Amino acid sequence: MPYRGVLFDLYGTLIDGWDVEQARVRTTELARTLGAPVDAFQQLMETSYTERATAALGPLPEMLTRLCLRVGHQPSAAAIRAASELRLEQFREVLGQPRQETPSLLATLRDREVRVAVISDSSSETPELWPSLNWTGPIQIALFSWTERRRKPDGELYRKALAGMGLGPSECIYVGDGGSHELSGAESVGIRALRIVHHPGRPDSHLQYDPDAKWGGQEIGTLSEVLPLLR
Repeated sequence: MPYRGVLFDLYGTLIDGWDVEQARVRTTELARTLGAPVDAFQQLMETSYTERATAALGPLPEMLTRLCLRVGHQPSAAAIRAASELRLEQFREVLGQPRQETPSLLATLRDREVRVAVISDSSSETPELWPSLNWTGPIQIALFSWTERRRKPDGELYRKALAGMGLGPSECIYVGDGGSHELSGAESVGIRALRIVHHPGRPDSHLQYDPDAKWGGQEIGTLSEVLPLLR
């Protein structure tokens, strides 16, 4: 049956985001701005994702301060301000560059009266910058783990998105790159899931937390492949 709504992941789906090496470079820049030991800070950033993405460490300045303290560094107020500005600029750059096909696809979905939602695991930078992005207009519902205080695959995120769209699970599809066990999470509440394959020639370079490694459903190579499934 034709579907009436699409739930999208954000990083690795509507935008490419950073690859593994780019993320390490950005973290190194951040550590040096804070004056924190780079290697220890890098490791902590990799292991604290759930805390950062569910607001357990607070907003950006507080998060940076608490991470520094964990690696034995007491940052100055000036360093926290500078690092916070740097981190927002890093995210502003990546969020401002959707995949080439994303704006036209979203416009097509809007014109076809297909309802669109985004569910993203993200720290505070993403919801803070989201209202300023110039390509997100057709997206009607945007849920962020930091704001919701829960990560995918928590079923409440999917159910809240469906309620906001005014649709049932069988009326929607979920499209994501497979991080955070998001595909099996969508299926657990009755939503059909599609995995978009990100840089298939360089799979090891793709930055992804908690991949849905055992999921074996349908894969697509471009976002436009969802269009034939829709009304």
